[in-house]
Amino acid sequence: MSLFDRYKETFPLSAAEYAKACGLFPGGVCHDIRRFDPFPFVTDSAEGAYLQTIDGVTLLDLWCGHYGNILGHASPETAAALLEAAENGTHTGTLNEQQIKLASLIKSAVPEMELMRFCTSGTEATMYAVRTAKAHTGRELVVKIEGGWHGANSELSYDIKPPFNRLTGKGGTISLPFNNMEATADVLEKIGDNAAAVIIEPVIGAGGGIPAKKEYLQLLRDFCDRTGTVLIFDEVITGFRFRFGSISPLIGVTPDMFTMGKIIGGGLAIGAYGGKKEIMQTITEKKIVVGGGTFSASPVTMNAGFNTLSTLKNADYETLNAQGNTIRERLKKSVARYTHKACVTGFGSFFFVHFLNEVPQEVTCRPSRLLPVMDAETDRLFKIAMILNGVFTMHSGGALSFSHLQTAGVSDIIIKAYEDSLEAVFNEGRKALP
Repeated sequence: MSLFDRYKETFPLSAAEYAKACGLFPGGVCHDIRRFDPFPFVTDSAEGAYLQTIDGVTLLDLWCGHYGNILGHASPETAAALLEAAENGTHTGTLNEQQIKLASLIKSAVPEMELMRFCTSGTEATMYAVRTAKAHTGRELVVKIEGGWHGANSELSYDIKPPFNRLTGKGGTISLPFNNMEATADVLEKIGDNAAAVIIEPVIGAGGGIPAKKEYLQLLRDFCDRTGTVLIFDEVITGFRFRFGSISPLIGVTPDMFTMGKIIGGGLAIGAYGGKKEIMQTITEKKIVVGGGTFSASPVTMNAGFNTLSTLKNADYETLNAQGNTIRERLKKSVARYTHKACVTGFGSFFFVHFLNEVPQEVTCRPSRLLPVMDAETDRLFKIAMILNGVFTMHSGGALSFSHLQTAGVSDIIIKAYEDSLEAVFNEGRKALP
């Protein structure tokens, strides 16, 4: 029996519910990444490091709510916030004490966020940050990184997937070749002082889970200083993921603005953007529209974020990152036993496996070399194998939460699932594909 047939046999109730979903949502989902072949399982509940499906299957979760639940699912911190909201009201649409408490805590961790604003998603945060940078500089051109994902706002939804066009972007957006010093310097020289902002993920997410080199970030920092361009770190993923605060102290380069989300909301919908006072004051000085969103700074989200960050202030990030490093190194050895057409990437508590049709040089440092040779067929089969082996992944990898550290032998559990899945995919061969 093929892996796909085994999956269908294991999740019959999910198949039925997904059929209903297809009559309600385009593609059957409300976020494209949540759909996979032959159909996504349907979650019934989640607690700690685990998901429970409606078919009664329990899965160790490495997706963690788009990497946002760093304390695990249904954390006591979020539960307390929900209880308080039930008693005091979930949303008032007014200035509230909770947003002041959360902003003060974030500022204590990231002093460079001298002023900030909350919104309801990372997509909004990056959109508003870029809009603020444009108003501040009086320029229109936006520079991003090839393979960089900054949410589904139109201005930044460019050069996410290959082929990368770089200088032929529409709507005033162009891209830079990630971690390529020489080519990036050439593009920046052509741009000169015409750019409003350069936006980059310090650890590029959807583009491969690859950390930016310090010298590359310093190149961007020097360019922005020289030309008056605003440097934005998109830390929707990296903020409070690898340490309490921004990743910038770990890499030695500080931006002018930050965007954040995911973790700072404690599992609820949130986005935030902020930075230097003189840049953020542009919002009121020029009366630009960046304050929309009915549910911006909702008390329940502010409480959940405050409770979560208060806990993270004393969290053992060193152990979390070390565990991720260990898993990543073990994965490299496991994968190498089955195929040389793959690579393992990541940083700290992040780890990803990429299956490739060929192995280009410097495969791990640039999306322009990694993404065009991705083996989508093996990747989709491997995802099903991992689920059948009790682990839910995204991009054939994922992230650790602190709840994973409370699971005895979690590294061994994860590695065994990977090795069993590699065995199923590569030793059973392509005959397993439907």
